[in-house]
Amino acid sequence: MYFPGLDIVLSVLYLILLWEEGKSSSRMLLNHKKQALVAMLWQLPGFILSVSVILGLDQLTDFAYYFIFILELWQTPILPLISIIPVWTILDKPLYYYLLFMMVPVMAVYYYLPARKLSENS
Repeated sequence: MYFPGLDIVLSVLYLILLWEEGKSSSRMLLNHKKQALVAMLWQLPGFILSVSVILGLDQLTDFAYYFIFILELWQTPILPLISIIPVWTILDKPLYYYLLFMMVPVMAVYYYLPARKLSENS
C-alpha cells in the first residue's frame, strides 16, 4: 500500500464495522437462525469456492484455475491481516493458502457472534 500500515488499520476498521453490522442486524432480525442464515448467505461465494478447491473441482476446467484468485478477491478486506503472519510452508503450500479457506467460516461466525452475545446479555 502507498501508506505503510494503513492497510492493517483499514482491515481492523472493517472488522469493527462488521461486528457492529452483526449487532445491528441481530437487533433487527431478533432470531438466531435468521442471523446464521444471513451469515451463511453472505459468505456463500467463499464457501462454494473453498469447497470446490478442497474437493479438487478447481481442476475440471481452465477457468477453475482462477478459483484461488477469486477467493483472494473475496477475502480482500482481511488479506492485510493474513499477510502479517509468518511465511511458513505446509505440504508445499504457504500458510496463507490454508488461511484463505479457514477465513470463510471464521468470517461467517464473526458476523453471527454479536447475536449470541446480545441474547446472553438479555
